[in-house]
Amino acid sequence: MLALVGDPAQTKVWAQGAEGERAVGERLDWLDEAVVLNDRRVRRPNGRLSRANIDHLVITPTGVWVIDAKTHRGKLEVRRSGGLFSPRVERLFINGRDRTGLIDGVRRQVDAVAAGLRGSGFDVNVRGALCFVGTELPLIDQEIAGIAIRGRRGLLKLLRRPGPLGVAQLEQLAAQLEEHFPPA
Repeated sequence: MLALVGDPAQTKVWAQGAEGERAVGERLDWLDEAVVLNDRRVRRPNGRLSRANIDHLVITPTGVWVIDAKTHRGKLEVRRSGGLFSPRVERLFINGRDRTGLIDGVRRQVDAVAAGLRGSGFDVNVRGALCFVGTELPLIDQEIAGIAIRGRRGLLKLLRRPGPLGVAQLEQLAAQLEEHFPPA
């Protein structure tokens, strides 16, 4: 039957996503002063592991970054409306389709990581980024609701910024995160 109809759409989407995660992971290997944890399971508020995963956790001198790799085809746009007399609204569009939900997904992951570090004695920034592979990105770096939107090269530039954390602190943070977010 598969020979006649091909792979199910879900299988193709999963394979495409896995390829994007690999491509971003390979680029993250270029970081010198950082600890990278790939493909981590997320804990629910009750402490049990969920089926959800975080593509990449990157501990850098500026803090902890939650990276979600995406392989959408087409042109990426950030559309902004409102402002002076109405609430400002920012939406993410890829190939003309509203993909703002991707921002919400990373925001939930950032919140989960921040919760995982609460009470650990670490006072560190936890930020999120969507990293696109094979997507036509705007020339100017974008951000929505505190979530950076980058390609692989722009992501590395962002992660290489200097910060207050030293090597020992990076390793301590990584150990804490490894314990709370085991490999998927």
